[in-house]
Formats: sequence, C-alpha cells, structure tokens
Amino acid sequence: MSRILIPVDFSLACHNAYRFGLHLAEELTLDVVLTHYYSGSIDPRGTLYIGGDGTIHGSHLERLRQFAYATAESPSYPSVEPPCGVEVTYEVEVRMSPAAAIIQRAHQADISMVVMPPRSSDGFLGKWLGSTATTVSEACDRPIYLVPPHCRYRPFRHVVVANNHATADPYPLWQLEGLAEYYASKVHFVHVEVPDRDLPLRFVPWELMHELTEAKPGADYAYEVVSVEDKDISHGLLDYAERIDANLIVIVNQTRSRWQAILRRTLTQDLALRSRFPLLVLHNSTAAQAKSTTQQTETQAS
Repeated sequence: MSRILIPVDFSLACHNAYRFGLHLAEELTLDVVLTHYYSGSIDPRGTLYIGGDGTIHGSHLERLRQFAYATAESPSYPSVEPPCGVEVTYEVEVRMSPAAAIIQRAHQADISMVVMPPRSSDGFLGKWLGSTATTVSEACDRPIYLVPPHCRYRPFRHVVVANNHATADPYPLWQLEGLAEYYASKVHFVHVEVPDRDLPLRFVPWELMHELTEAKPGADYAYEVVSVEDKDISHGLLDYAERIDANLIVIVNQTRSRWQAILRRTLTQDLALRSRFPLLVLHNSTAAQAKSTTQQTETQAS
C-alpha cells in the first residue's frame, strides 16, 4: 500500500502536521511512515531522552511511538489515536542532512506524498535560507503538503491554485483533476497581476484556459480562472484564499537541486511562511519524470 511520509523532529508543529496527515491517510486509504533523522551524537541543547532498549537509536524509536500514540496523560502533545485501518510505522536513521534524507526516502516507490510543517524553527536561517520543509518541497518531486501550526484538516472543498507558467502542464492538471473529483472541489486558478509591470500579464491565464477548455476531453470539474492585482504575489493569493474561505492552496514548482532550494528564496517559501492554509506543492511533468544526476548525487552522498 502507498504511504504518507511524515518527518518528525518532535516539535508541536510536527505533531500538528502528523494529525493532519492521519486525516489524509484515512480519507485516501493510505498508511503512514513516521521518520526521524539524527546526527548520531547527543545534542547538548536538547533534553536527553533515554528509552526503548537504552541505545540512542532505540530511544528515538520509542519516542516516535509515544509521539504517534500521545495520550491525555502526556503533557507534550495533544492526545491522538490513529484511525482504524491506518497503519503507522517508524523509521530512525543517522543522517547529517535531514532534507537530503527525506528527499531520498520520498523517492522510494512506497511513498506517494510527504506531510510536514512549513518550518522547524523561527530563527533567522529558517526564515531566510529556507527550512528543511521548503527545501524538500523545492527539490523533491512528490506532492508535498506543508501544514501551518494550528491548521486543522478540512475536506478540500475550495482549492486556490497559484496560476503560474508551470500550472498548465498536463501532469499537475491531472493531479488537480483527481483531487477536485475526489473532494468535489471547486478549483480557483488565481493569477496575481503586479500593477505597472511590463510583462504580457494575460499570457498565463489564457494559456491555462486553453488547456482546461480545449484539451480532450477537457476539464470535468468546477473551476474558475481569476486575475487579481497586488504588488505582493503571496499577499494577493492569501487575500483571495481568505475571501473564499479556502481549504487548500496549491502551487506548481519547477524542481530545483537541494542547494538551489536552500539558497534561493521563492514564492513557495514565502507562502509557506505566511499562510494559515495548508499548502500543497506539485511539480510539472519534466520535473516529476527527470531526476537529474546532480540531485541523485546529492541525496546519495548525504
């Protein structure tokens, strides 16, 4: 059975993403893999936890089990019980780069999507150089759900899609069609026009309209293509999502190498840091079908 990969650093933000992921797993009939990567040494900044068989590896496994089945007696997390029919398994591994490890694990055949919080810390580097989550969403071709803190799962009745040059690609449109049909969603393709910008502003919406209306057999779900004006693209998308009480924001990315994802601030990173809505990151067909030699070398070396 296909599974949802949920990386865990034992934060409350990760536990919220885990609860969101459990709802997705129940809805989509998937299982869950909780994974934790650590450096192999004891972190002097953290609380030392010894459990399981007494080893560092065994302690992390036992902590994952307690994370997955948190009870009211545990003060660390809200109580949670995985739904019947959803199997939760645990994986712990020593890796120097959690982002590279997550990308490598996500590319294995049993993983269909990844669910993570948008960042692991509020520090300067997390905001400006890209968190593990946004790095994964840029460099991994699996669908990535980024779940903000305190965000609760709601069926995806209204979906806002950032209408960019990659959106009209057949592969993400096929994924969106499946999502819309499953949830009976209305899909809002929103293009943010920046005032006084010397670009062919209407190109992207009309290319998308051509794909939706003239492709055979054409789109068979409720949708609309909307243009809004805003000097800040993220603000324009989020403001529209607020107005329609959206349940999900979707953006289609070009897959970048892990180092490009770390160093280059993107719309995806900006949305992930500012949105109160869950963000689904999809990738175009070229990105999804072609894993570059550079990307393979990075994940294997790490």
